[in-house]
Formats: sequence, C-alpha cells, structure tokens
Amino acid sequence: MKNPVTLALKHADGSKRMIIIEPVLLHNLTDAGVYKIYKTSIDNESELFTEDLEIDEGHPAMADTDNPDYLGTITFKAGHQQWDYNGELLNTDEQQQIATYLLNK
Repeated sequence: MKNPVTLALKHADGSKRMIIIEPVLLHNLTDAGVYKIYKTSIDNESELFTEDLEIDEGHPAMADTDNPDYLGTITFKAGHQQWDYNGELLNTDEQQQIATYLLNK
C-alpha cells in the first residue's frame, strides 16, 4: 500500500469511527510494514484538519506526538502475520479491525 486510505471502524453498538491509515514508505517507495493512524475530519472528530492551514515549508512537519489527531502506529513483523500497536487510544477490537484490513489489502 502506497497511499493513505480511510477505514470505518465498527463498534458493538453499531456506531462507526472513521480513521486514516497512512503507510510509512521506505526511500524507494516500498511498504515498510508500518502504518500511522489518524482521526479523520469526515465525522468531525479531527481537531487538526478543522484549524486554519499552518503548513510552512521552512519548518518541519508537526511531530505525531503533538498531533491531536494521531491515534498510534501499527507495525507488522516479518511475514506480516504478527503486529504490534504503539499507542493508547485504540482498543483491542479497533486494533484488530485495522490489522485485518491491512492483511487483506
């Protein structure tokens, strides 16, 4: 996967939460097996994407830890059968839905 995608996480009560999954690419644009996860502005949960544009090419991009829309990272190990979630905001079911989506992509 080379481009970010959106995914609807489904909850037991029938509600959905839209997220963005962004692949981390190696220098030759190959998939590194690492995926950053963010809130979307689609369901108005995003804080960053509803603010005025603050991109300034003279300054580095915002660090994920400072980004209020950052939900964590999923990293697949060799063979893409095992994965780890690095973050605190997604529950086990949400993590599993993301991993399953990525494995079937």
